[in-house]
Amino acid sequence: MVTSKNGQTMYKKLIHFLGDALMETTTKKERRRREETTEKASPQSSELPPEIIREILIRLPAKSIGRFRCVSKLFCSLSSDPRFAKIHLDLTIRNDTVHRKLIVSSHNLYELDLDSIGERIRDLVARELDYPLKEDPSKFDEMIKCHVGENLLKLNPERYRRNWVEIIGSSHGLVCISPCEGAVFLYNPTTGESKRLPEKKKVTGEEFQTHGFGFDDLSGDYKVVKLVADGDGDHVLNASVYSLKSDSWRWMCDLSYEHKDCFSSGIVVLAFDVKTEEFPEMPLPGEAEDCAHSYRNFIVGVLNGRLCVVNSCYEVHDDVWVMNEYGEASSWNRIRISLLYRSMKPLCSSKNGEEVLLELDGDMVLYNFETDASRYQGIRGVKLSDGFEADAYVESLISPNSYGFVN
Repeated sequence: MVTSKNGQTMYKKLIHFLGDALMETTTKKERRRREETTEKASPQSSELPPEIIREILIRLPAKSIGRFRCVSKLFCSLSSDPRFAKIHLDLTIRNDTVHRKLIVSSHNLYELDLDSIGERIRDLVARELDYPLKEDPSKFDEMIKCHVGENLLKLNPERYRRNWVEIIGSSHGLVCISPCEGAVFLYNPTTGESKRLPEKKKVTGEEFQTHGFGFDDLSGDYKVVKLVADGDGDHVLNASVYSLKSDSWRWMCDLSYEHKDCFSSGIVVLAFDVKTEEFPEMPLPGEAEDCAHSYRNFIVGVLNGRLCVVNSCYEVHDDVWVMNEYGEASSWNRIRISLLYRSMKPLCSSKNGEEVLLELDGDMVLYNFETDASRYQGIRGVKLSDGFEADAYVESLISPNSYGFVN
């Protein structure tokens, strides 16, 4: 790792030298082909040793490395190595040089630069992504009905018939998405690689399902958990887990919980521990259930690295519950905000940690919890008013197709 100022300067010179050497090498080769000569290349155009190239590449942003893959077979081989991808990710996280992105689902799937949020930019610029199954919108009707309802779809088909993509979660540059009913993918927006998870046999009487995605740093495995509720009256939640290393699903257990989008007592936050594959529960604070509305739905999110819960029941609220110590039910703390909402979910924090990006009643809002200042954040070319989902991710070279071949 380079830490000294002189060392950083030396690496910058090496990077410039590498670029100049490659450019000169390419120019020489093209000239030789045109002139059909066997003249030998000059000593100045000789390539750097592979180990030096590797050390330089591994310190560059993931997006830049991806563009360099077409330069030579050596570049492609180095940057496609799963071990290289893991070391590159570890190094960028350790040096706090990760490039954060926001992936947004609205009509299509987009990415935008998170580091520019909070810089008083009125409209952020988004880039449309080429995600799996994008070119087959006929498969999306069931997903659309799930999001907006069949009646709204019939009332205004042109508005709602779009490429709905459910964003399940993200970890280390991989984003778990579901672009249509029954299809779940692990997708790297930086490299464009994707892997479709094997489909599970549908549970008899299935009426509800939900997914979660995370990384088990103990086993070094990416896992997707799936909960399915039956419709036989018992509301048993069937729990299964997918392992990227083994590329297979495994049934875990049946959970005796009811899934209801209505008033009921004893509501808990059910967590999934990716290491132990257990389901610890975290009771909500009693005050969080003060709302007597018949329809109640609690939204779980993350606020400045802490678990948070907001009440989304179509009644007006102005608070957020934050768990200051993860797993400690007594550490729930209510934070009053200057915004009134019926539906709200924290998306991510700004780079400086002072502001948070919220999905608030269908709009994207940047809010400062210290000053109570807020402003609406638009995305150029994206109709957020039609509804959207979003999640933060970091740029990486992690491949969902070759990850299982390396520990």
